[in-house]
Amino acid sequence: MKYKLLLKQGLITVVGVLIILTSAGCRQTTVAQSEIDKRSQITTMYRKYAEEFPQIESITVEQLQQWQQQGKNIILVDVRTPKERAVSMIPGAIALAEFEENLEQYNDDKAIIVAYCTIGYRSGKYTSKLRQKGINIFNLEGSLLAWSHIQGKLVDRNGFTNKVHVFGHQWQLTADNYQAVW
Repeated sequence: MKYKLLLKQGLITVVGVLIILTSAGCRQTTVAQSEIDKRSQITTMYRKYAEEFPQIESITVEQLQQWQQQGKNIILVDVRTPKERAVSMIPGAIALAEFEENLEQYNDDKAIIVAYCTIGYRSGKYTSKLRQKGINIFNLEGSLLAWSHIQGKLVDRNGFTNKVHVFGHQWQLTADNYQAVW
């Protein structure tokens, strides 16, 4: 009798542990799916926006990261507002105003110019404008939102940060370990 009771308690414990482990696994799948859904939504939104500027070339955040790792001469142009840039920027990026003031200096055959914003709409329009002037510039597809999903580094005036100014609620699609602000 005592043996049956111990066996029953052991079985209940094993079943309980399995339920806990299974539910934890489901939560991880949900989180992972959430990240996949966000990245997919970023891509879908960007492609819709990009219909307005089909003549430009864009690069993915993975391509940018690869070029950075290869030590290529990249000029990153952040086309967002000063308020947005104060929250965070990709390390080494310059503000639009600085780029335009020194356009001749930056428009070097050896440099790769890449514009970005929150999702790639404003930078796409800017890229289109410069392409019409004959300047070789790329747009960063998905921009900072996509950058957060590859764990791209961001800085503010105090150093590294995980905050991203997302321009508004509908663009709150950062990776889960980044903080969206607007």
